Amino acid sequence: MKRLVKKEDVERFHEDGAVRLKGIISSDWLDLLDKGFSQAIASPGKFSKSYGPAGAPRYYTDHRLFNRFEPFKRFLFEGPLSQAAAEILGSDRLDLYDEHLLIKEPGAPAPTYWHHDLPYFAIDGYDLASIWFSLDPTRADTGALKFAKGSHRWGKLFQPVKIGENKPVGSFNKDDLIATVPDIDNNPDQYPTLLLETDPGDVIVFHGLSLHSSSGNSDINISRRALSLRFAGDDIRWKNRSDAPLIFDKKLNDGEPLSLLGDQCPQVWPRD
Repeated sequence: MKRLVKKEDVERFHEDGAVRLKGIISSDWLDLLDKGFSQAIASPGKFSKSYGPAGAPRYYTDHRLFNRFEPFKRFLFEGPLSQAAAEILGSDRLDLYDEHLLIKEPGAPAPTYWHHDLPYFAIDGYDLASIWFSLDPTRADTGALKFAKGSHRWGKLFQPVKIGENKPVGSFNKDDLIATVPDIDNNPDQYPTLLLETDPGDVIVFHGLSLHSSSGNSDINISRRALSLRFAGDDIRWKNRSDAPLIFDKKLNDGEPLSLLGDQCPQVWPRD
């Protein structure tokens, strides 16, 4: 099977914590996903939420799409992203932990505040890759992702914040978390950042511990329709966290493999 990811891109992921892969998703897949996004917007799931000021364009999110809409199911199990993630992580097996729809409607003011993904998840380990892409062009002022370079190697876990609100999730003093993310934007010498703008077909692969943020969508003509797939590799095991949203029907014991969750957390690599 032909490799999708260059050696230098694998090295960039492990060094910076994030890398952009250009043109990974074909136009056929993008057309299919366009239909899937329309279906998902028309039929919100039980995990769907909207953020931002009342009456303003929405920052809209949803989860667990692959078991509700055929375009997302086909893309997950037949598309290129699981192979790309396996090549970057060097993992023999990947399970899907989460599938996250993130739409910033035209003019949506709500930003995504600095955070990293792992404290939101009931898992632990290093081999965790989020693959994020948008069906629409992303720029600095329309919701392109920005990363604190190398933050996945700081050895720190920061308290989760509520999406679109920058308020702590739950109470502090839990799970050995540090209270707040440092002031990254106002200290560029201490915390260099990496802005990764994308065009349709590009994907960003970033580590589950990489701190990232994005602006609202200032363009009043186009949405920023994004999807993030969170792939768990070889060393990822269940870890009960106090404030991690439970998107599964059951909890596991610390250290158990995600495969015990069955079809809720399906194996996506290698393909059968």
